[in-house]
Amino acid sequence: MKLIGVGKSQHMSTLGNWTNGNDASVCADQSGFAGYATWNDWGASQRDLYVLDHEGNEVFHENITSSTNWGNSSSSNWQELRNFIEELISQIPADCNPDLACGEAITCCDGLLYPTTCCSENCDESIGECECTEGEVNNDNPCNPMECWEGQWIEIIIDCAEQMGVPCEGGAYVPPEEGECCSECVLFASGDINGDGVLNVLDIVALVNLVLSGNSYNEVADMNSDGILNVLDVVLLVGIVLG
Repeated sequence: MKLIGVGKSQHMSTLGNWTNGNDASVCADQSGFAGYATWNDWGASQRDLYVLDHEGNEVFHENITSSTNWGNSSSSNWQELRNFIEELISQIPADCNPDLACGEAITCCDGLLYPTTCCSENCDESIGECECTEGEVNNDNPCNPMECWEGQWIEIIIDCAEQMGVPCEGGAYVPPEEGECCSECVLFASGDINGDGVLNVLDIVALVNLVLSGNSYNEVADMNSDGILNVLDVVLLVGIVLG
């Protein structure tokens, strides 16, 4: 807040009378061919009081010559003026620098969203309220969970092997449990050709058919892992089934 007096140059010799010996900024309005230019521009009279807000707008103007209204510093007029000025001061925004270099990213500060990483330090206005709390996680959709970052929900994409076409070699995909996204590749036990989880005569019959077909290969049926399906694999499976 600044207090500035503007007096006519002809009265500067008696300056001490109206500053009452205090330190105060007083400017002399020089007389010219158009009279006192500043006084004329403001339409001022002797002992006129002007109050401007922080943007330079005139918000108060009154002549304080009257001893009835302004003669006592404890009068209601002065008290109302003090309250008015205090309210104006409270409306002055925090210091900021419009030339501050900031990152181009929406940022959450004190519950409000700003268009850059500087928040309000570069005089930017808020563009809304933050949607969530930093680090908060939303797992309502396990395949697209969301995490709060800089006051906004960021969607996380989950890539599942089955959906991406990755085969489950030597096994089968099992549907995901509740709260999980991706199916799981479960490998069959060696020899469990029909994938029922049990080694029995059905697997032996299936293996024999594969051997006899001569042109089919199944990794689960290759009991000795030599890359060939033949009678050796049948013998090994029969031995396992018979115990």
